[in-house]
Amino acid sequence: MKKIFLFISILLLTATNFYAQKTFLLKNASKTFDVKIKIAKCEDDICESKATVYLMKKNQTAPFQTIQMPNMYLELGDDKKPTANLIELYGMNNSGVIFDDYNFDGAEDLALRNGNEGAYGGPSYDVLLFSKTKNNFAKSRELSALASENLGLFTVDGKKMTIETFNKSGCCFHVTTRYQVINNRPKKVYVFTEDATDVGSEKVKLTTETLVGGKWKKTIKYAKTKDYYKEQ
Repeated sequence: MKKIFLFISILLLTATNFYAQKTFLLKNASKTFDVKIKIAKCEDDICESKATVYLMKKNQTAPFQTIQMPNMYLELGDDKKPTANLIELYGMNNSGVIFDDYNFDGAEDLALRNGNEGAYGGPSYDVLLFSKTKNNFAKSRELSALASENLGLFTVDGKKMTIETFNKSGCCFHVTTRYQVINNRPKKVYVFTEDATDVGSEKVKLTTETLVGGKWKKTIKYAKTKDYYKEQ
């Protein structure tokens, strides 16, 4: 009887430790901030639950800002620590913490993964912009929507000062949309659509829409499906 009780106690203790709250410290995710994350539940190489994110200026222990996440999703690397700044379209490597300049004002902004609410069950993010005047991070509703309705987080082109989203419908319909960020809000300026849904035609319809001088211009081309995707 004592052995059974001891065995059950060990199982309960193991389960408690397995799902216990975890605390992680990320020191290489940002040039400006260290990040401490307290998250309530981890299992294998994934943590997902409510979390508290503490941003500290480099080499300081006092929080610069504290962010509460009703749900946060972290992928753990081989070292059992959360990865940072990884984005992989159609892949498994999409970090829970991503720093970049999303509004091109020279300051690091922050994206925190809130789950898998994106297209096809892909990653979704809260996007927080840093305000130089208010000296804090604040959630952008518009950019968070872009980061939650498409195939993962948008990509950033610092040279062109644009961001791009990717989406699809089934195997044969893909859309790339480019935005400028003006006054912290995304403005659509370019859409490229690859439509190979007309199987009988053996062609892919390529539609390019560009905003020029406040007006949209559209061009349509066709390519042989086997040749077009052979080059991809």
